Amino acid sequence: MSESHEVPVLSGSSEQSWILITARRGRDWLLTPLSPGGGHWAAEGPDLFKALRELRRILDPLGIRLGVNGARRDSWASGMQCDMGEGRVVYILRKGQAGRPAQVSTLGTTALADIGTVEEQDEQYARWLDSRRIN
Repeated sequence: MSESHEVPVLSGSSEQSWILITARRGRDWLLTPLSPGGGHWAAEGPDLFKALRELRRILDPLGIRLGVNGARRDSWASGMQCDMGEGRVVYILRKGQAGRPAQVSTLGTTALADIGTVEEQDEQYARWLDSRRIN
């Protein structure tokens, strides 16, 4: 069973709308974006968040950014979200935030200005963890 999600995409300096196909391959998630230009990529992972990060590792060097919550610089899926919820939701991590962070759908659309590379997301997560240790 597969699902289609229309997502905003920043490709170079052009904003477009692509279809992102999610499917299952055994227990893994398979993500395949369909670009208007006919590019073909696919990635898989043990949960939706990790599959998205694998896809972004392919797309990042090409200058392609997917406008979904799981690609925000300030989003991260916890181990429990990945294990119990299959990475379908992520936290939005804000510095100085009290209490539990807000949760949003991993493939929910978001502003392209909030999107970053996997490396930027890793750096933001590390800074957020450091800020939690200090407080």
